Amino acid sequence: MDELDLIKKDWQKRNEDLPKYTQDELMPMLHKKSSSSVKWIFIVSILEFAFWLGIDVLVSSEEYMDSIENQSFLWFLKILTVLNYLVLFGFIYLFCKNYLRIQVTDSVRKLMKQIINTRKSVKYYVRYNIGLFIIMFLIGGARAIMMQTTFNTLEFWIICGIMVFILLIVVGLLILFYRVLYGILTRRLYKNYKILNQMEL
Repeated sequence: MDELDLIKKDWQKRNEDLPKYTQDELMPMLHKKSSSSVKWIFIVSILEFAFWLGIDVLVSSEEYMDSIENQSFLWFLKILTVLNYLVLFGFIYLFCKNYLRIQVTDSVRKLMKQIINTRKSVKYYVRYNIGLFIIMFLIGGARAIMMQTTFNTLEFWIICGIMVFILLIVVGLLILFYRVLYGILTRRLYKNYKILNQMEL
């Protein structure tokens, strides 16, 4: 049984308990709910960007930058920071674009397409943020270890183990954070998508 059959079966089970609406009545309701969810995804992404920007400003002070003696590593951090902001701006632009498009969508199929595009954008956005954190954590950890020359083999592996443990804990918290932050909104969109899909059958 494929996903489409499962959706149809699930809808048939629920259909008996739901109020009866015509397609013309359902479409404006689903459009409004979907538009609201996409709008909140856009707003939350801006607030999150502002939060992390504030953290970055506090952490990346002039004193910290001056403490980095390796100029190659310093330039690497600066370039990575610029690229990261460009990517984040790109995602915010996508969320804004999805919201504006869904505002003028006037058909079931187009609304379904916008819902799919929005959910994909959110999924890539979350994966990017978590992936970037892992990369930066590993780079920072490796640099901290390389700056210490007094480790013996046992101490080295103990520190590596502690770092991996911390990384797993923080990544788990990030995944939980994003599930709560964006999961509620994307689940609402998926619920709307299933209803729209049934209307197209």
